[in-house]
Amino acid sequence: MTDDTQHTETTSVRPANSLRAVREWILLRGDRTVVSAGIVGAVLVALTGLSLSGEFPLSDLQAVYYVYGGVISGNLTLITVVVSVNQLLLSREFSAPGELRRQISDVIDYRRDVEDAAGRIAPVEPLEFLRLLLEATRQESQALGGLVRESELAVADEILDVMATLTEELDRTDELLVGGSSGTIDVLSAMLTTNYARQINDLRRTKHDHEGDLPDSVEASVDRLIDGLQSIDVARQYFKTVYFKQELSSFSRVLLVTGLPAEGVAIASLLFMTVESGNPAAVDHLRLLVPVSITLALTPLAVLASFIVRTATVNRRTAATIPFTAPEQEK
Repeated sequence: MTDDTQHTETTSVRPANSLRAVREWILLRGDRTVVSAGIVGAVLVALTGLSLSGEFPLSDLQAVYYVYGGVISGNLTLITVVVSVNQLLLSREFSAPGELRRQISDVIDYRRDVEDAAGRIAPVEPLEFLRLLLEATRQESQALGGLVRESELAVADEILDVMATLTEELDRTDELLVGGSSGTIDVLSAMLTTNYARQINDLRRTKHDHEGDLPDSVEASVDRLIDGLQSIDVARQYFKTVYFKQELSSFSRVLLVTGLPAEGVAIASLLFMTVESGNPAAVDHLRLLVPVSITLALTPLAVLASFIVRTATVNRRTAATIPFTAPEQEK
């Protein structure tokens, strides 16, 4: 391969990686207020450009009144629906002491299982907890590989191939966790690409096809490795639940903070145009007032879009749980 060919391939890969990084930032890692501000800014530039270019004559304000009326009623409906949904989900958090004890007991039992497998006390932070799970699972994978080599099994190559793929996946996920922050969404986004269902299925198939031929130590190691991989998926699904609760609370708060001022701007602008409708000189002011005020009035919709696109992405990439997988979880 010549230097020119290598340079061409490098330059073609970099834009693709950059676009992928930007896409992932918008969909997952980006601050939702910043994404919302970006949407609002794009709408403002588009509407202002069209208005100043004369594409919006504004000679008849009746259509503008309809737009403001729709925005005002739409924002009220949006805020009401979101608050109602928030209250509905909040009501599910009210539990009797017995139910709370069972939930806490289940979480404690899960932590103890992880600690027994890892051989030490598990951290309470999601980032460190997942890194402990990955480390313990990687060690079990390496131990299984060592047992297979020592036993000189006929299926050694088959198992070692699965271990190589699995170790590569675990290392890649751990690198993502190390490179990210400790926020719930950053931890969760590093776990979206796979749920290790294929590796578990390969191990179960190998164990089933060669039942009786595998030493007890190898079978026990396979079982422990499968349990570890399943524990990773349990942690991912649990942290997804925690993330959705946090996201709904943040979304409700941001929507109220932006929605009420947006309603005020839309109502004030509508009243201003009603007063100035008989003044021809007011059209020049309206060429800036209309796009700016409509853009501000659409801020709640931009907030909704920025939050929904992330929750939908997370939900789409984690729709399948072990023992199943989906193509979206392996991209």
